[in-house]
Amino acid sequence: MRYSLYYILLSLLLCACAQGKGDVDPETEAGQLIAIARQLITDSKYAEAKDTILYMRKEFPTAFNARATGIIVMDSAELMEAQDSLAVLIGELQREEDFLQQLEAESPNVRSAAFYKQRTKVFYQKQHLDEVNAKVKFFLRKIEIDQRKNEETPIL
Repeated sequence: MRYSLYYILLSLLLCACAQGKGDVDPETEAGQLIAIARQLITDSKYAEAKDTILYMRKEFPTAFNARATGIIVMDSAELMEAQDSLAVLIGELQREEDFLQQLEAESPNVRSAAFYKQRTKVFYQKQHLDEVNAKVKFFLRKIEIDQRKNEETPIL
């Protein structure tokens, strides 16, 4: 009899705790995580921002509006990261092109192995720059489409 009373009290306690957790609005909690992710993006901590959005998606699967906003914030982190990479690549490419011009000016009629090696390096850096530039354009377009979709179709 005594054990059954403990089981009843324990089950009532568990039910009360479960009901208390249900009072928390998942949209509000998820919105706070989105605000944190936006601040991390502002601080150029893109990996942490993406981790925060992934955590929000895992912990609050029913916060549909916040999840839709989270997609845009995640894409914004990707975009900012790609733009930072693009700026670095442009600087590196400029230095390598200057060095190529210097090699070409040293011996305009005779091409050395160093010249061809540098020319190949510049060629591949230009390709990489084009890829990162395409990534930036992709995320700009994707964010624009996602924002338009969020405005047109309200989620529950």
